[in-house]
Amino acid sequence: MNKSKFQIFVENFILTGLTILKILLFSKFFNNKYKAIRNKGKECIILGNGPSLSSFLTKKINFLKDKDSFAVNFFWKSEYFEVVKPKYYVILSTNYWTNGKIDLNDEGRKETFNNIARKTYWNMILFVPIIARKDKAWRKELDLNKNISIEYLNITPVEGFEEFSFFCFKKNLGMPRPHNVLVACVKASIDLKYENVFVAGADHSWLQDIYVADNNEVYLTQKHFYDELNAKAEVMYQGITNKKRNLAQVLTKFVHSFNSYYILNSYAKKNNVKIINVTEGSFIDAFERKQI
Repeated sequence: MNKSKFQIFVENFILTGLTILKILLFSKFFNNKYKAIRNKGKECIILGNGPSLSSFLTKKINFLKDKDSFAVNFFWKSEYFEVVKPKYYVILSTNYWTNGKIDLNDEGRKETFNNIARKTYWNMILFVPIIARKDKAWRKELDLNKNISIEYLNITPVEGFEEFSFFCFKKNLGMPRPHNVLVACVKASIDLKYENVFVAGADHSWLQDIYVADNNEVYLTQKHFYDELNAKAEVMYQGITNKKRNLAQVLTKFVHSFNSYYILNSYAKKNNVKIINVTEGSFIDAFERKQI
């Protein structure tokens, strides 16, 4: 059943009001520093960590030539980290700053930032959520590497009227629901005014790798290009808590991710930016597709 214009207006009105409240509570103002970055090139490529990225980097790495690149999460584990030399690195998960509420978070965080600090010998900008600004300990090794600069992102979910949402995006007060690090990467690439933004390694084929065990716990095998053969099925948690997601919550998370890409594609068009998905077999249907 299609919603009437009145229903859509009321929903957007309520969502806009709730977003204003969330921004006042959770966002930090005057956080537009990274937009002063000047780009020499007109194109960039976002390297997701999906299984297909392995083949892409092996067979099509020349496509990265003359393009600025974004890397995410555990890309540092790959031998290609020091080959690609990404200009931007994005880590979005707030679990990195939950002080051990979820097992292995603290050790995983130390390993990630220490290795990024140790391996990076070129100029690189590291984007992290604004929540990270409260804690200085995680920056200890990074601050010793003068090649790395750190910028903060407001990851407050912005919803409501389109014009209002786009205004908030532009002012870096928030972004579409950031249930995947790719959301933050795409938004940043638009704000940085690249004309063409290519997306590789964004398989998003989770529906093939999800199952419900006999105890009703939901397991997902999140495969990445650096661990596809060794990836294990694990439960998903609700935000920074120890509560496990049920199937409805897991699927809802996926819905929010895919919907965020439609919102970002509209935002890109508004800013004369073209998002092009070059990931073979990608489940993302919001962006223009192109084979390399």
